[in-house]
Amino acid sequence: MLNAIRQAVAAPLILMLLTACAATDPYAVNRYESGINPLRIPVEPVPLSGTFACTANNEAGLPAIIWRRIPFRQEGDKLTGLYAFRDSFGYQDSVIFSGSLIGGSARVGVTAVRKDGSSNFTVDMTGSPASMTGQMMSGTSQHPVRSCSLALTATR
Repeated sequence: MLNAIRQAVAAPLILMLLTACAATDPYAVNRYESGINPLRIPVEPVPLSGTFACTANNEAGLPAIIWRRIPFRQEGDKLTGLYAFRDSFGYQDSVIFSGSLIGGSARVGVTAVRKDGSSNFTVDMTGSPASMTGQMMSGTSQHPVRSCSLALTATR
């Protein structure tokens, strides 16, 4: 009789374990994973090249800036770029370009950070991909120190 009780209890337990461990059907139509999510479809990146230019900083006596062939990458409407340079004070800086291209409009935030983590400058730029403009703010100041432009072209 004890054997019959064990079998009666074990059978549902074994069935439950087998059901829980069974592989699911990856092609089931009612599963959310089987639907196409346009946000999960990979977007082929588009390489772009940028030219970033700023006027001289007369207050600090610094020369104009002109950087050419900055590598940019567009994925969907997102735009990113990275550029490294040594500033006039000898600091190694990294400049991060991050923004969006939607239709004929472009918006890019530019942030330069020194290797030691201190802020160098920021610029918020708007316009078209071929011609964006903005005012450079030095460090954490809210006083514009240069007028800047950014132009993007397709890389061939």
